[in-house]
Amino acid sequence: MNDDDRLTAYEIINRTASDVGTKWGVFLQLNFPPGQSKFSSSGLGHRNLTMLVFRDRKKFTNVSEAEVKHAFDPLKPTAIDNAGFGYEGFRVKFSDGRIDCLPGGVHLWCEITPDVLRVLDWLFTTAYGLRQRDQPVSHQSPSSAD
Repeated sequence: MNDDDRLTAYEIINRTASDVGTKWGVFLQLNFPPGQSKFSSSGLGHRNLTMLVFRDRKKFTNVSEAEVKHAFDPLKPTAIDNAGFGYEGFRVKFSDGRIDCLPGGVHLWCEITPDVLRVLDWLFTTAYGLRQRDQPVSHQSPSSAD
């Protein structure tokens, strides 16, 4: 794939993400990190995603920062560092990537597994206040659901 093809693919993918994000009221972006020139089309959308609900929010409003940190326990992170830059939130590190969890959304730099999806479901419903259709609201964190 040459550079023009990559740019065209990037444009099409992010236009689709924009359309879907607009429908649901979130900003979605597929990221292509530098140094990762090889990617397979089957892997697109399974890692390197940005999902923002509130772009400028600096503090968690519906839950405490400690509750958010605790929600990542089931993923067994190797480290959890403060986000910095005047924001609440964390850089949650794993052996194969990380999740940047901020009060306004998440940046996923790891494989999106069923366990990651459970944490994201909790974040989006509890920390960000989004609701799925026909889905009851639970304020129980993923780590206490077992």
